[in-house]
Amino acid sequence: MDNQNLTNQLLIANQEKAKLEAELILANIELDFQNEEKLKRANELIIANEQLDILNEEKIKRAAELIISNKAFNFQNSEKEKLAAELIVAYAELEVQNREREKRAAELILAGTELIFQNKEKEKRAAELLIANKELIFQNKEKEKRAAELIVANQELLFQNKEKEKRADELIIANKKLVFENQEKEKRAAELIIANIELNFQDGEKEKRAEELIVANKELLFQNEEKEKRAEELIIANKKLVFENQEKGKRAAELIIANIELDFQDGEKEKRAEELIAALKELDFQDEEKGKRAAELIIANREVLIQKQEKERRAAAEAKKDEFFNMVSHEFKTPLTNIKAINQLLEKTTDSTNKNYPFILNANNSIKRLEKLIEDLLDVTKINSGQIDLNIAAFYFSDALTNSIVNVQLTAPQHEILLENSVKSLYTGDQFRIEQVLINLLNNAIKYSPEANKVLVKAKTEADHIVVTVQDFGIGIAKDDLDQLFQRFYRVSKTAMNYQGVGLGLYIASEIVKKHQGNFSIESEPGKGSSFCFSLPLTPQTL
Repeated sequence: MDNQNLTNQLLIANQEKAKLEAELILANIELDFQNEEKLKRANELIIANEQLDILNEEKIKRAAELIISNKAFNFQNSEKEKLAAELIVAYAELEVQNREREKRAAELILAGTELIFQNKEKEKRAAELLIANKELIFQNKEKEKRAAELIVANQELLFQNKEKEKRADELIIANKKLVFENQEKEKRAAELIIANIELNFQDGEKEKRAEELIVANKELLFQNEEKEKRAEELIIANKKLVFENQEKGKRAAELIIANIELDFQDGEKEKRAEELIAALKELDFQDEEKGKRAAELIIANREVLIQKQEKERRAAAEAKKDEFFNMVSHEFKTPLTNIKAINQLLEKTTDSTNKNYPFILNANNSIKRLEKLIEDLLDVTKINSGQIDLNIAAFYFSDALTNSIVNVQLTAPQHEILLENSVKSLYTGDQFRIEQVLINLLNNAIKYSPEANKVLVKAKTEADHIVVTVQDFGIGIAKDDLDQLFQRFYRVSKTAMNYQGVGLGLYIASEIVKKHQGNFSIESEPGKGSSFCFSLPLTPQTL
Protein backbone atom coordinates (compact mmCIF):
# COMPACT_ATOMS: atom_id res chain seq x y z
CA MET A 1 0.00 0.00 0.00
CA ASP A 2 2.86 2.33 0.83
CA ASN A 3 4.47 1.53 -2.52
CA GLN A 4 1.22 2.35 -4.31
CA ASN A 5 0.88 5.69 -2.53
CA LEU A 6 4.49 6.49 -3.25
CA THR A 7 3.94 5.59 -6.91
CA ASN A 8 0.82 7.77 -7.15
CA GLN A 9 2.59 10.69 -5.47
CA LEU A 10 5.52 10.28 -7.81
CA LEU A 11 3.18 10.27 -10.82
CA ILE A 12 1.40 13.39 -9.56
CA ALA A 13 4.74 15.09 -8.94
CA ASN A 14 5.92 14.15 -12.43
CA GLN A 15 2.73 15.54 -13.97
CA GLU A 16 3.09 18.78 -12.00
CA LYS A 17 6.72 18.97 -13.05
CA ALA A 18 5.77 18.40 -16.69
CA LYS A 19 3.15 21.18 -16.45
CA LEU A 20 5.67 23.56 -14.91
CA GLU A 21 8.21 22.68 -17.57
CA ALA A 22 5.58 23.20 -20.28
CA GLU A 23 4.72 26.62 -18.79
CA LEU A 24 8.42 27.48 -18.69
CA ILE A 25 8.75 26.43 -22.34
CA LEU A 26 5.76 28.60 -23.30
CA ALA A 27 7.27 31.54 -21.39
CA ASN A 28 10.60 31.03 -23.19
CA ILE A 29 8.83 30.87 -26.54
CA GLU A 30 6.94 34.08 -25.80
CA LEU A 31 10.17 35.77 -24.69
CA ASP A 32 11.96 34.62 -27.88
CA PHE A 33 9.04 35.88 -29.95
CA GLN A 34 9.16 39.25 -28.15
CA ASN A 35 12.91 39.41 -28.70
CA GLU A 36 12.41 38.78 -32.40
CA GLU A 37 9.74 41.51 -32.54
CA LYS A 38 12.04 43.93 -30.73
CA LEU A 39 14.90 43.10 -33.08
CA LYS A 40 12.57 43.73 -36.03
CA ARG A 41 11.52 47.05 -34.46
CA ALA A 42 15.18 47.95 -33.91
CA ASN A 43 15.98 47.12 -37.56
CA GLU A 44 13.00 49.23 -38.66
CA LEU A 45 14.26 52.11 -36.51
CA ILE A 46 17.76 51.77 -38.00
CA ILE A 47 16.27 51.84 -41.51
CA ALA A 48 14.12 54.84 -40.50
CA ASN A 49 17.24 56.62 -39.20
CA GLU A 50 19.04 55.93 -42.46
CA GLN A 51 16.05 57.33 -44.35
CA LEU A 52 16.05 60.38 -42.07
CA ASP A 53 19.76 60.88 -42.73
CA ILE A 54 19.05 60.75 -46.47
CA LEU A 55 16.20 63.25 -46.00
CA ASN A 56 18.52 65.52 -44.00
CA GLU A 57 21.09 65.39 -46.78
CA GLU A 58 18.33 66.30 -49.23
CA LYS A 59 17.33 69.12 -46.90
CA ILE A 60 20.88 70.41 -46.81
CA LYS A 61 21.05 70.28 -50.61
CA ARG A 62 17.67 72.03 -50.87
CA ALA A 63 18.84 74.67 -48.35
CA ALA A 64 22.02 75.23 -50.41
CA GLU A 65 19.89 75.58 -53.54
CA LEU A 66 17.62 78.02 -51.72
CA ILE A 67 20.64 80.05 -50.56
CA ILE A 68 21.90 80.16 -54.16
CA SER A 69 18.42 81.14 -55.39
CA ASN A 70 18.27 83.86 -52.69
CA LYS A 71 21.60 85.21 -53.88
CA ALA A 72 20.34 85.16 -57.46
CA PHE A 73 17.13 86.77 -56.21
CA ASN A 74 19.11 89.54 -54.48
CA PHE A 75 21.25 90.02 -57.60
CA GLN A 76 18.12 90.24 -59.73
CA ASN A 77 16.67 92.75 -57.25
CA SER A 78 19.79 94.88 -57.56
CA GLU A 79 19.56 94.59 -61.36
CA LYS A 80 15.90 95.47 -61.12
CA GLU A 81 16.74 98.52 -59.01
CA LYS A 82 19.38 99.57 -61.55
CA LEU A 83 16.89 99.14 -64.38
CA ALA A 84 14.30 101.06 -62.38
CA ALA A 85 16.83 103.86 -61.85
CA GLU A 86 17.64 103.84 -65.58
CA LEU A 87 13.91 103.87 -66.29
CA ILE A 88 13.47 106.90 -64.02
CA VAL A 89 16.40 108.65 -65.75
CA ALA A 90 14.94 107.71 -69.16
CA TYR A 91 11.55 109.08 -68.10
CA ALA A 92 13.25 112.26 -66.93
CA GLU A 93 15.13 112.52 -70.25
CA LEU A 94 11.88 111.83 -72.08
CA GLU A 95 10.16 114.63 -70.16
CA VAL A 96 13.07 116.97 -70.98
CA GLN A 97 12.90 115.95 -74.64
CA ASN A 98 9.13 116.44 -74.64
CA ARG A 99 9.63 119.89 -73.19
CA GLU A 100 12.26 120.64 -75.86
CA ARG A 101 9.87 119.27 -78.46
CA GLU A 102 7.12 121.55 -77.13
CA LYS A 103 9.55 124.47 -77.29
CA ARG A 104 10.50 123.53 -80.85
CA ALA A 105 6.83 123.21 -81.76
CA ALA A 106 6.16 126.65 -80.24
CA GLU A 107 9.11 128.08 -82.19
CA LEU A 108 7.79 126.38 -85.35
CA ILE A 109 4.37 127.91 -84.74
CA LEU A 110 5.99 131.34 -84.25
CA ALA A 111 8.05 130.85 -87.42
CA GLY A 112 4.90 129.88 -89.32
CA THR A 113 3.14 132.93 -87.97
CA GLU A 114 6.06 135.13 -89.03
CA LEU A 115 6.04 133.48 -92.44
CA ILE A 116 2.33 134.17 -92.82
CA PHE A 117 2.93 137.80 -91.76
CA GLN A 118 5.80 138.12 -94.21
CA ASN A 119 3.67 136.66 -96.99
CA LYS A 120 1.02 139.22 -96.25
CA GLU A 121 3.68 141.93 -96.39
CA LYS A 122 4.82 140.50 -99.68
CA GLU A 123 1.30 140.63 -100.99
CA LYS A 124 1.06 144.23 -99.91
CA ARG A 125 4.37 144.99 -101.56
CA ALA A 126 3.24 143.16 -104.70
CA ALA A 127 0.07 145.19 -104.76
CA GLU A 128 2.10 148.38 -104.47
CA LEU A 129 4.38 147.17 -107.26
CA LEU A 130 1.35 146.46 -109.44
CA ILE A 131 0.14 149.99 -108.81
CA ALA A 132 3.58 151.37 -109.60
CA ASN A 133 3.78 149.27 -112.73
CA LYS A 134 0.37 150.44 -113.85
CA GLU A 135 1.49 154.04 -113.39
CA LEU A 136 4.67 153.26 -115.35
CA ILE A 137 2.57 151.79 -118.20
CA PHE A 138 0.90 155.15 -118.60
CA GLN A 139 4.26 156.85 -118.69
CA ASN A 140 6.23 154.60 -120.99
CA LYS A 141 5.55 151.57 -123.09
CA GLU A 142 9.08 150.42 -122.38
CA LYS A 143 8.28 150.67 -118.75
CA GLU A 144 5.13 148.66 -119.44
CA LYS A 145 7.16 145.84 -120.94
CA ARG A 146 9.59 145.97 -118.01
CA ALA A 147 6.72 146.32 -115.58
CA ALA A 148 4.94 143.37 -117.25
CA GLU A 149 8.04 141.28 -116.74
CA LEU A 150 8.22 142.51 -113.16
CA ILE A 151 4.53 141.70 -112.67
CA VAL A 152 5.06 138.24 -114.13
CA ALA A 153 8.04 137.79 -111.82
CA ASN A 154 6.01 139.05 -108.88
CA GLN A 155 3.09 136.79 -109.81
CA GLU A 156 5.48 133.85 -110.06
CA LEU A 157 6.92 134.84 -106.69
CA LEU A 158 3.40 135.01 -105.21
CA PHE A 159 2.56 131.66 -106.76
CA GLN A 160 5.77 130.18 -105.42
CA ASN A 161 5.06 131.57 -101.95
CA LYS A 162 1.61 130.01 -102.06
CA GLU A 163 3.16 126.74 -103.20
CA LYS A 164 5.65 127.00 -100.30
CA GLU A 165 2.78 127.36 -97.89
CA LYS A 166 0.96 124.36 -99.38
CA ARG A 167 4.08 122.17 -99.72
CA ALA A 168 5.70 122.43 -96.33
CA ASP A 169 7.29 119.02 -96.85
CA GLU A 170 8.89 120.28 -100.14
CA LEU A 171 10.27 123.37 -98.47
CA ILE A 172 13.93 122.56 -99.16
CA ILE A 173 13.36 121.96 -102.89
CA ALA A 174 11.13 125.01 -103.14
CA ASN A 175 13.72 127.10 -101.33
CA LYS A 176 16.41 125.94 -103.76
CA LYS A 177 14.13 126.89 -106.64
CA LEU A 178 13.47 130.19 -104.88
CA VAL A 179 17.20 130.86 -104.65
CA PHE A 180 17.48 130.24 -108.36
CA GLU A 181 14.49 132.42 -109.03
CA ASN A 182 15.89 135.09 -106.73
CA GLN A 183 19.07 135.04 -108.74
CA GLU A 184 16.94 135.51 -111.83
CA LYS A 185 15.12 138.24 -110.00
CA GLU A 186 18.40 139.89 -109.17
CA LYS A 187 19.22 139.80 -112.84
CA ARG A 188 15.80 141.15 -113.58
CA ALA A 189 16.28 143.70 -110.81
CA ALA A 190 19.61 144.71 -112.33
CA GLU A 191 17.88 145.10 -115.67
CA LEU A 192 15.14 146.99 -113.87
CA ILE A 193 17.76 149.24 -112.26
CA ILE A 194 19.22 149.93 -115.69
CA ALA A 195 15.74 150.61 -116.96
CA ASN A 196 15.05 152.75 -113.95
CA ILE A 197 18.33 154.64 -114.51
CA GLU A 198 17.19 155.27 -118.05
CA LEU A 199 13.80 156.24 -116.73
CA ASN A 200 15.39 158.51 -114.12
CA PHE A 201 16.09 160.87 -116.87
CA GLN A 202 12.41 160.85 -117.66
CA ASP A 203 10.78 160.84 -114.31
CA GLY A 204 12.14 161.21 -110.74
CA GLU A 205 9.19 159.36 -109.31
CA LYS A 206 10.04 156.34 -111.38
CA GLU A 207 13.45 156.42 -109.68
CA LYS A 208 11.83 156.48 -106.28
CA ARG A 209 9.55 153.58 -107.23
CA ALA A 210 12.53 151.63 -108.58
CA GLU A 211 14.48 152.26 -105.37
CA GLU A 212 11.53 151.08 -103.33
CA LEU A 213 11.24 148.02 -105.56
CA ILE A 214 14.96 147.22 -105.05
CA VAL A 215 14.63 147.63 -101.32
CA ALA A 216 11.53 145.40 -101.36
CA ASN A 217 13.38 142.79 -103.38
CA LYS A 218 16.33 142.87 -100.97
CA GLU A 219 14.01 142.50 -98.04
CA LEU A 220 12.27 139.68 -99.83
CA LEU A 221 15.63 137.98 -100.49
CA PHE A 222 16.65 138.43 -96.87
CA GLN A 223 13.33 137.08 -95.69
CA ASN A 224 13.64 134.13 -98.05
CA GLU A 225 17.13 133.41 -96.71
CA GLU A 226 15.81 133.61 -93.15
CA LYS A 227 12.97 131.30 -94.11
CA GLU A 228 15.42 128.81 -95.60
CA LYS A 229 17.53 128.94 -92.42
CA ARG A 230 14.40 128.48 -90.31
CA ALA A 231 13.28 125.61 -92.57
CA GLU A 232 16.68 123.91 -92.29
CA GLU A 233 16.65 124.39 -88.51
CA LEU A 234 13.11 122.96 -88.40
CA ILE A 235 14.16 119.99 -90.56
CA ILE A 236 17.18 119.35 -88.31
CA ALA A 237 14.97 119.76 -85.22
CA ASN A 238 12.40 117.37 -86.71
CA LYS A 239 15.12 114.85 -87.49
CA LYS A 240 16.43 115.17 -83.93
CA LEU A 241 12.90 114.77 -82.58
CA VAL A 242 12.32 111.71 -84.80
CA PHE A 243 15.65 110.21 -83.68
CA GLU A 244 14.90 111.05 -80.04
CA ASN A 245 11.42 109.56 -80.39
CA GLN A 246 12.95 106.41 -81.88
CA GLU A 247 15.46 106.27 -79.02
CA LYS A 248 12.61 106.85 -76.58
CA GLY A 249 10.64 104.05 -78.26
CA LYS A 250 13.65 101.74 -77.95
CA ARG A 251 14.09 102.80 -74.33
CA ALA A 252 10.38 102.27 -73.69
CA ALA A 253 10.53 98.81 -75.36
CA GLU A 254 13.61 97.93 -73.31
CA LEU A 255 11.87 99.16 -70.18
CA ILE A 256 8.76 97.13 -71.04
CA ILE A 257 10.92 94.02 -71.60
CA ALA A 258 12.79 94.77 -68.37
CA ASN A 259 9.48 95.15 -66.52
CA ILE A 260 8.25 91.84 -67.98
CA GLU A 261 11.49 90.15 -66.95
CA LEU A 262 11.23 91.71 -63.50
CA ASP A 263 7.62 90.53 -63.18
CA PHE A 264 8.71 87.03 -64.28
CA GLN A 265 11.61 87.13 -61.83
CA ASP A 266 9.24 88.30 -59.10
CA GLY A 267 6.98 85.33 -59.90
CA GLU A 268 9.97 82.98 -59.81
CA LYS A 269 11.08 84.52 -56.52
CA GLU A 270 7.62 84.04 -55.06
CA LYS A 271 7.66 80.41 -56.24
CA ARG A 272 11.14 79.96 -54.72
CA ALA A 273 9.94 81.57 -51.52
CA GLU A 274 6.92 79.24 -51.42
CA GLU A 275 9.19 76.25 -52.10
CA LEU A 276 11.53 77.46 -49.36
CA ILE A 277 8.64 77.77 -46.91
CA ALA A 278 7.38 74.30 -47.89
CA ALA A 279 10.92 72.89 -47.58
CA LEU A 280 11.31 74.50 -44.16
CA LYS A 281 7.99 73.00 -43.08
CA GLU A 282 9.14 69.61 -44.37
CA LEU A 283 12.44 70.03 -42.53
CA ASP A 284 10.59 70.90 -39.33
CA PHE A 285 8.29 67.91 -39.80
CA GLN A 286 11.25 65.64 -40.57
CA ASP A 287 13.10 66.98 -37.52
CA GLU A 288 10.06 66.15 -35.41
CA GLU A 289 9.88 62.70 -37.00
CA LYS A 290 13.59 62.26 -36.44
CA GLY A 291 13.17 63.24 -32.81
CA LYS A 292 10.33 60.74 -32.46
CA ARG A 293 12.38 58.08 -34.24
CA ALA A 294 15.36 58.86 -32.06
CA ALA A 295 13.21 58.57 -28.95
CA GLU A 296 11.78 55.29 -30.24
CA LEU A 297 15.28 54.10 -31.09
CA ILE A 298 16.50 54.96 -27.59
CA ILE A 299 13.54 53.10 -26.12
CA ALA A 300 14.12 50.20 -28.50
CA ASN A 301 17.81 50.14 -27.66
CA ARG A 302 16.94 50.06 -24.00
CA GLU A 303 14.46 47.26 -24.66
CA VAL A 304 17.05 45.41 -26.74
CA LEU A 305 19.57 45.84 -23.95
CA ILE A 306 17.03 44.61 -21.41
CA GLN A 307 16.13 41.73 -23.71
CA LYS A 308 19.81 40.94 -24.23
CA GLN A 309 20.30 40.89 -20.49
CA GLU A 310 17.15 38.80 -20.16
CA LYS A 311 18.40 36.48 -22.89
CA GLU A 312 21.77 36.14 -21.17
CA ARG A 313 19.94 35.47 -17.92
CA ARG A 314 17.75 32.95 -19.73
CA ALA A 315 20.80 31.34 -21.30
CA ALA A 316 22.44 31.10 -17.89
CA ALA A 317 19.20 29.72 -16.48
CA GLU A 318 19.02 27.24 -19.38
CA ALA A 319 22.59 26.17 -18.69
CA LYS A 320 21.80 25.77 -15.02
CA LYS A 321 18.59 23.95 -15.93
CA ASP A 322 20.48 21.60 -18.24
CA GLU A 323 23.00 21.04 -15.49
CA PHE A 324 20.14 20.43 -13.07
CA PHE A 325 18.42 18.02 -15.51
CA ASN A 326 21.68 16.16 -16.02
CA MET A 327 22.27 15.92 -12.28
CA VAL A 328 18.68 14.95 -11.51
CA SER A 329 18.65 12.39 -14.33
CA HIS A 330 21.79 10.76 -13.02
CA GLU A 331 20.49 10.92 -9.43
CA PHE A 332 17.13 9.42 -10.50
CA LYS A 333 18.72 6.68 -12.55
CA THR A 334 20.15 4.63 -9.63
CA PRO A 335 17.03 4.63 -7.39
CA LEU A 336 14.82 4.10 -10.43
CA THR A 337 16.90 1.02 -11.32
CA ASN A 338 16.34 -0.30 -7.79
CA ILE A 339 12.60 0.45 -7.99
CA LYS A 340 12.45 -1.30 -11.37
CA ALA A 341 14.21 -4.38 -9.98
CA ILE A 342 11.89 -4.49 -6.94
CA ASN A 343 8.83 -4.04 -9.20
CA GLN A 344 10.01 -6.81 -11.53
CA LEU A 345 10.54 -9.09 -8.49
CA LEU A 346 7.04 -8.24 -7.25
CA GLU A 347 5.64 -8.94 -10.72
CA LYS A 348 7.30 -12.40 -10.78
CA THR A 349 6.33 -13.35 -7.22
CA THR A 350 2.76 -12.07 -7.38
CA ASP A 351 0.03 -14.18 -8.86
CA SER A 352 -1.82 -12.59 -11.79
CA THR A 353 -5.10 -13.19 -9.95
CA ASN A 354 -3.95 -11.10 -7.03
CA LYS A 355 -5.77 -7.77 -6.73
CA ASN A 356 -2.42 -5.97 -6.47
CA TYR A 357 -1.14 -7.34 -9.73
CA PRO A 358 -2.69 -4.58 -11.97
CA PHE A 359 -1.06 -1.94 -9.77
CA ILE A 360 2.28 -3.66 -10.21
CA LEU A 361 1.82 -3.59 -13.98
CA ASN A 362 0.79 0.10 -13.83
CA ALA A 363 3.88 0.86 -11.76
CA ASN A 364 5.98 -1.00 -14.33
CA ASN A 365 4.57 1.20 -17.12
CA SER A 366 5.21 4.33 -15.04
CA ILE A 367 8.80 3.20 -14.44
CA LYS A 368 9.26 2.76 -18.20
CA ARG A 369 7.91 6.27 -18.80
CA LEU A 370 10.27 7.66 -16.18
CA GLU A 371 13.16 5.82 -17.79
CA LYS A 372 12.19 7.29 -21.15
CA LEU A 373 11.90 10.77 -19.61
CA ILE A 374 15.32 10.46 -17.93
CA GLU A 375 16.88 9.24 -21.18
CA ASP A 376 15.29 12.16 -23.07
CA LEU A 377 16.55 14.67 -20.49
CA LEU A 378 20.03 13.23 -20.69
CA ASP A 379 19.93 13.38 -24.50
CA VAL A 380 18.72 17.03 -24.39
CA THR A 381 21.54 18.05 -22.07
CA LYS A 382 24.05 16.25 -24.30
CA ILE A 383 22.65 17.94 -27.44
CA ASN A 384 22.70 21.40 -25.83
CA SER A 385 26.27 20.93 -24.66
CA GLY A 386 27.35 19.41 -27.99
CA GLN A 387 28.45 16.22 -26.27
CA ILE A 388 26.12 13.77 -27.98
CA ASP A 389 28.20 10.98 -29.45
CA LEU A 390 27.37 8.89 -32.51
CA ASN A 391 28.64 5.34 -32.88
CA ILE A 392 29.15 5.34 -36.65
CA ALA A 393 29.09 1.97 -38.37
CA ALA A 394 27.70 0.40 -41.53
CA PHE A 395 24.39 -1.47 -41.12
CA TYR A 396 21.46 -2.57 -43.19
CA PHE A 397 18.83 0.17 -42.96
CA SER A 398 16.05 -2.41 -43.25
CA ASP A 399 17.25 -3.95 -39.93
CA ALA A 400 16.75 -0.62 -38.15
CA LEU A 401 13.22 -0.36 -39.62
CA THR A 402 12.32 -3.91 -38.58
CA ASN A 403 13.76 -3.60 -35.06
CA SER A 404 11.90 -0.33 -34.42
CA ILE A 405 8.57 -1.65 -35.68
CA VAL A 406 8.87 -4.87 -33.65
CA ASN A 407 9.80 -2.92 -30.51
CA VAL A 408 6.80 -0.60 -30.79
CA GLN A 409 4.35 -3.27 -32.01
CA LEU A 410 4.83 -5.25 -28.79
CA THR A 411 3.61 -2.30 -26.70
CA ALA A 412 0.77 -1.29 -29.07
CA PRO A 413 -1.18 -4.37 -30.16
CA GLN A 414 -4.27 -2.25 -30.99
CA HIS A 415 -2.45 -0.70 -34.00
CA GLU A 416 -1.06 -2.52 -37.00
CA ILE A 417 2.23 -1.09 -38.23
CA LEU A 418 2.58 -1.67 -41.99
CA LEU A 419 6.01 -1.43 -43.64
CA GLU A 420 6.67 -0.59 -47.31
CA ASN A 421 10.45 -0.82 -47.75
CA SER A 422 12.52 -0.70 -50.93
CA VAL A 423 15.85 0.15 -49.25
CA LYS A 424 18.21 -2.86 -49.42
CA SER A 425 21.57 -1.09 -49.18
CA LEU A 426 23.94 -0.51 -46.30
CA TYR A 427 23.84 2.80 -44.47
CA THR A 428 26.70 4.33 -42.48
CA GLY A 429 25.49 5.93 -39.26
CA ASP A 430 24.46 5.30 -35.64
CA GLN A 431 21.91 2.46 -35.80
CA PHE A 432 20.81 2.96 -32.18
CA ARG A 433 20.06 6.66 -32.72
CA ILE A 434 18.26 6.01 -36.03
CA GLU A 435 16.07 3.39 -34.29
CA GLN A 436 15.47 5.96 -31.51
CA VAL A 437 14.13 8.40 -34.15
CA LEU A 438 11.87 5.73 -35.70
CA ILE A 439 10.57 4.54 -32.30
CA ASN A 440 9.78 8.15 -31.31
CA LEU A 441 7.86 8.77 -34.54
CA LEU A 442 5.97 5.46 -34.24
CA ASN A 443 5.04 6.12 -30.59
CA ASN A 444 3.77 9.60 -31.51
CA ALA A 445 1.79 8.18 -34.46
CA ILE A 446 0.11 5.61 -32.20
CA LYS A 447 -0.42 8.10 -29.33
CA TYR A 448 -2.14 10.74 -31.48
CA SER A 449 -4.35 8.31 -33.49
CA PRO A 450 -6.40 6.60 -30.78
CA GLU A 451 -9.39 6.05 -33.09
CA ALA A 452 -7.29 4.53 -35.92
CA ASN A 453 -5.96 0.98 -36.16
CA LYS A 454 -2.94 1.27 -38.41
CA VAL A 455 0.28 3.19 -39.03
CA LEU A 456 2.18 3.21 -42.35
CA VAL A 457 5.98 3.24 -42.58
CA LYS A 458 7.46 3.86 -46.03
CA ALA A 459 11.17 3.75 -46.89
CA LYS A 460 12.70 4.39 -50.32
CA THR A 461 15.80 5.71 -52.06
CA GLU A 462 15.61 9.06 -53.89
CA ALA A 463 18.59 10.89 -55.40
CA ASP A 464 21.26 9.36 -53.15
CA HIS A 465 19.04 9.81 -50.08
CA ILE A 466 17.06 7.41 -47.93
CA VAL A 467 13.58 8.88 -47.38
CA VAL A 468 11.47 7.50 -44.51
CA THR A 469 7.83 8.49 -43.92
CA VAL A 470 5.72 7.60 -40.88
CA GLN A 471 2.03 8.22 -41.58
CA ASP A 472 -0.81 8.09 -39.07
CA PHE A 473 -4.56 8.62 -39.43
CA GLY A 474 -5.16 10.49 -36.20
CA ILE A 475 -6.09 13.99 -35.01
CA GLY A 476 -3.64 15.91 -37.24
CA ILE A 477 -1.82 19.17 -36.54
CA ALA A 478 -2.79 22.77 -37.38
CA LYS A 479 -0.52 24.69 -39.81
CA ASP A 480 0.27 27.32 -37.16
CA ASP A 481 1.89 24.65 -34.96
CA LEU A 482 3.95 22.83 -37.60
CA ASP A 483 6.96 25.18 -37.51
CA GLN A 484 7.29 24.92 -33.73
CA LEU A 485 7.01 21.14 -33.27
CA PHE A 486 10.79 20.63 -33.22
CA GLN A 487 11.36 23.10 -30.36
CA ARG A 488 12.23 21.89 -26.90
CA PHE A 489 9.25 21.23 -24.59
CA TYR A 490 6.79 22.43 -27.24
CA ARG A 491 3.38 20.80 -27.20
CA VAL A 492 0.25 21.71 -29.14
CA SER A 493 -1.86 23.63 -26.66
CA LYS A 494 -5.18 22.13 -27.80
CA THR A 495 -4.06 18.54 -27.17
CA ALA A 496 -1.40 18.94 -24.45
CA MET A 497 -3.75 18.12 -21.59
CA ASN A 498 -5.23 15.04 -23.30
CA TYR A 499 -1.99 13.21 -24.09
CA GLN A 500 1.07 12.47 -21.95
CA GLY A 501 4.48 13.86 -22.83
CA VAL A 502 6.84 16.77 -22.22
CA GLY A 503 7.66 17.78 -25.82
CA LEU A 504 11.22 16.43 -26.10
CA GLY A 505 10.85 13.49 -28.47
CA LEU A 506 10.62 15.40 -31.78
CA TYR A 507 13.35 17.81 -30.68
CA ILE A 508 15.75 14.92 -29.97
CA ALA A 509 14.74 13.13 -33.19
CA SER A 510 15.35 16.23 -35.32
CA GLU A 511 18.75 16.82 -33.72
CA ILE A 512 19.79 13.20 -34.36
CA VAL A 513 18.75 13.53 -38.02
CA LYS A 514 20.69 16.81 -38.30
CA LYS A 515 23.75 15.07 -36.85
CA HIS A 516 23.44 12.59 -39.75
CA GLN A 517 23.30 15.56 -42.22
CA GLY A 518 19.60 14.88 -42.86
CA ASN A 519 16.44 16.97 -42.67
CA PHE A 520 12.83 16.71 -41.45
CA SER A 521 9.51 17.67 -43.05
CA ILE A 522 5.88 17.41 -41.90
CA GLU A 523 2.58 17.25 -43.76
CA SER A 524 -0.59 17.30 -41.73
CA GLU A 525 -4.30 18.03 -41.97
CA PRO A 526 -6.44 18.37 -38.84
CA GLY A 527 -8.84 15.47 -38.47
CA LYS A 528 -7.14 13.33 -41.15
CA GLY A 529 -3.67 12.59 -39.80
CA SER A 530 -0.01 13.48 -40.20
CA SER A 531 3.04 12.36 -42.18
CA PHE A 532 6.49 12.79 -40.59
CA CYS A 533 9.26 12.46 -43.16
CA PHE A 534 13.04 12.51 -42.76
CA SER A 535 15.79 11.96 -45.34
CA LEU A 536 19.39 10.78 -44.83
CA PRO A 537 22.22 11.03 -47.38
CA LEU A 538 23.63 7.68 -48.57
CA THR A 539 27.06 9.21 -49.22
CA PRO A 540 29.19 8.99 -46.06
CA GLN A 541 29.36 12.41 -44.40
CA THR A 542 31.63 13.91 -41.77
CA LEU A 543 29.48 13.35 -38.68
